[in-house]
Amino acid sequence: MEKDIIKILNDDTGYIKNQGFKIEELNKDYVKMSYEVKKDGLNPHDMVHGGVLFGLADTTAGVLVAMHGKKCVTVNGNINYLNPLKDGKVYAISKCLKEGKRIGYYLVELFDEKDNLIATSNFNMYFLDK
Repeated sequence: MEKDIIKILNDDTGYIKNQGFKIEELNKDYVKMSYEVKKDGLNPHDMVHGGVLFGLADTTAGVLVAMHGKKCVTVNGNINYLNPLKDGKVYAISKCLKEGKRIGYYLVELFDEKDNLIATSNFNMYFLDK
């Protein structure tokens, strides 16, 4: 399953590829992804744009769902930006807090390269498979 998910992400020609999100670690308990800060991912204040961080968190939660053999879409998500990031890498780590029959609830935390907490987020993911 891991190889299938990596292949899907590597073959993606849309948002994930354009942002440069990468899988760092992948298992059924958590997923760790990264984003190398690029100039086109910065806001007018030279900090990583909140939309990039939200996209990374959302993608990381979705990959964790896929590790359980399910397809999903995001029902809702929120993010709390705690510290700015201007360069380097950001890492997103997703964990499942509750998985029901149709909806799962996921926590995603984002860290910089020095393990400083950059943001926390929560996502409800709707499972498309029955």
